[in-house]
Amino acid sequence: MSKIKFWAITFVLAILVSCSQQKRYISYQVKEGETMRDIAERINVKTEDLERLNPDVGTNPASNSTIVIPNPEFKKTIPLIQETDEDKGKVTETDNTQDEPTTDVDEVKTAPDSTQIVRTVYEYKTHIVKPGETVYRLTKTYNISKDELIELNPEFPKIKDNLLSVGQEVKVKVTEKKIVYISREEDLKNHVTHIVKPKETVYSLTRFYNITKQEMMDLNPEFPEIADNNLSIGQILRIRPIEEKMTSDNSTMYIDTIAVTEPIKLAFLLPFKAQEYDSIASEDIFDTKNGGSARVANMVTDFYLGAEMALDSIKKSGIQIDVSVFDTGNRGKEVQKILAEDKLANVDVVIGPFYSGQADKVANDVNVPVIFPHFSNNQDEFSSPRIIKSAPDKDTHSAFLVEYLNEIYSGETIFIVSDGSKQSDEQLAFLEKQLKKNDSIKNIITLKPEKDYIKKKRFTDKMKPNVHNWIILTSDEKSYIADAINSMVVLPEDVTAQVFTIDKTPAYDYINNNTLARIDFTYVTDNYSEENDQNLKKFFKHYKKRNKDIPSEYAIRGFDLTYDVLIRMASGENLTDTYREGVSMRLENKFDFNKKLFGSYGNRGLFIVRYKDDLTLERLK
Repeated sequence: MSKIKFWAITFVLAILVSCSQQKRYISYQVKEGETMRDIAERINVKTEDLERLNPDVGTNPASNSTIVIPNPEFKKTIPLIQETDEDKGKVTETDNTQDEPTTDVDEVKTAPDSTQIVRTVYEYKTHIVKPGETVYRLTKTYNISKDELIELNPEFPKIKDNLLSVGQEVKVKVTEKKIVYISREEDLKNHVTHIVKPKETVYSLTRFYNITKQEMMDLNPEFPEIADNNLSIGQILRIRPIEEKMTSDNSTMYIDTIAVTEPIKLAFLLPFKAQEYDSIASEDIFDTKNGGSARVANMVTDFYLGAEMALDSIKKSGIQIDVSVFDTGNRGKEVQKILAEDKLANVDVVIGPFYSGQADKVANDVNVPVIFPHFSNNQDEFSSPRIIKSAPDKDTHSAFLVEYLNEIYSGETIFIVSDGSKQSDEQLAFLEKQLKKNDSIKNIITLKPEKDYIKKKRFTDKMKPNVHNWIILTSDEKSYIADAINSMVVLPEDVTAQVFTIDKTPAYDYINNNTLARIDFTYVTDNYSEENDQNLKKFFKHYKKRNKDIPSEYAIRGFDLTYDVLIRMASGENLTDTYREGVSMRLENKFDFNKKLFGSYGNRGLFIVRYKDDLTLERLK
């Protein structure tokens, strides 16, 4: 058994340090029957401030327990809690009725040179999991409940499923709790931090870093104004403990700015096929029973309807847009004519064409960025440096999944499953090669069909009790996907598995969502939004009012891509130069571009998403 020190992520608050040797806070032993309110009244502070100093104590502390209180001998002109603008001037039983100066919301806050953080530090007794040991056995050995074991070990969420891994160091008991003081400067070094810039908001930062508003508030109690969605330029915010740092934390968020005064000239090249559809009833054009032609018609129309809403939003920001829309006809056959007539001579940017075979042709004819608007299996063949691929390619999906798995790996057995096709085998080989670069990963098993089928026994024979398994599927075929997933639904006792894929293709739509939730189905996607995202709700409302329908994924993509292109160009810089300034997140799409040494720009804007038990989606990365 061993003891380890764990710095709890619950801070109390940032406080000023006196120039003398007095401590701002001291320990206090609770007497029998005392409540936090009783103690607060006795020392003449607000109850809520005292509770904020002791967030893990509650309103009724245990007798003889130790809490933190302000030192009554400390310089009394320094407030216990920094007041928000809203609170300033309010009178309470313990307030001084002096007028307080107001603070401009854009003022840069300068923190004192000498600050101190009150921290709760725990020491734990730990246990190294041995072969054959179970959650039940540990709870009996150490006389704790399963819930207590889960609470002590949030880094091991699989304990709730009675899963332990051999070699895990599990905390089983708090042996000591004490209060320590650390300088704010030193404390910030222990965290991923962010310096607030103009126009950044609580919403944009929590979304960018994939944290909740409550987590941001808990990590930064010295800034209570976060609760009211207020930030100040120059604030240094903690994002997460440094040991939980993710690769994406190194990214910079792009800040929208408007500097142009001249109109931005935008051209759309989209296959509306007006001539072909001239004699066809509209309901027939968009009826998906008519196959691929109707599917393309829906995609193109929805994309453009979303783009129109982006144009309206941009214009409301005071940006002038000169828009030209060209119908490229069936499979882009009109593109050559449009180029021959020099109709793109004076544009600043082109969105389109829709078909990959025309992209290089357009890019070689114009001297402006050409935005390819969606994913194509052929986009790896683009050669022009002027082409910007707005959707990540499959290798980028695979690399993103590998990056995530490397960040969370803790001894799992990894299965990579192919359907035997060339594309599926190539993805298997790529994943295997990349995962093997991690020296910690020793056990990778690759499976391919035998007689067009992968028997469940080929999985279970390699699965060990109390060792979690990751199943990575590289197939797009319905039958192989269904077989593999069904094999994971019912497993031997003490065996668990989580299924991953690099892209949730339409083949997964045939799998019941309850089944996907049971296997912790996790996938890479290029679009994601929170269920209660207010901006997305507003977009849905306006789109439905305007178009008498709810927006499809392509409509949202049309909005996001068009808005991102135009707002970046509104900065007055070259579009591709803005890509070096940061990553942007719009309604559902993320834009994180980089350029190959010899070739086009590619988007790395991806998310990792998991099905939860309640069938909602959780963003993991």
